Amino acid sequence: MSESSPDNSSVPPVERVRQEVDRWLEVVRSTGERTLESLGLTGANRQANPPVDVIEFPEEIWVQIELPGVSAESVELSLVGNMLTLTGSRPSIHFSSDARVHLRERGVGNFQRSIPLPAAVNNDAIRAETRDGLLTVTLRKATLTAGRSIPISRGGGTTSTQPID
Repeated sequence: MSESSPDNSSVPPVERVRQEVDRWLEVVRSTGERTLESLGLTGANRQANPPVDVIEFPEEIWVQIELPGVSAESVELSLVGNMLTLTGSRPSIHFSSDARVHLRERGVGNFQRSIPLPAAVNNDAIRAETRDGLLTVTLRKATLTAGRSIPISRGGGTTSTQPID
């Protein structure tokens, strides 16, 4: 606990906890991001998952993903059913030992996002384009066919669209 008062026995426990929290906050304030990084709270240890927007239009769906500083070669897209999965890596930026980072909010490292799509899509009509750090995936919606009657065959090889006896 804190050594700010010589006689801790006369200080109520709640006050001792408050003093200890104040002391730790002062350490964080004085050393900044390095303390938070060493505790695994921010900075280099922060997840790199990029923000995503999903926009549905009558004929297509757009998925827009913020990927500044990430090359197209380090990103992979896959589609299984109505789940679009993005996998990639955001490179870390290394500074010289005499540099002091005051604020680091951008995550680094590997990421994977699985994005549920709001409608069925045509697997053969998908485009992905990156521009100015924004990856836009355009997925054409699947064409829905009209319902139809399905014949049911009987054991003798005949078919019927009538109710089964």
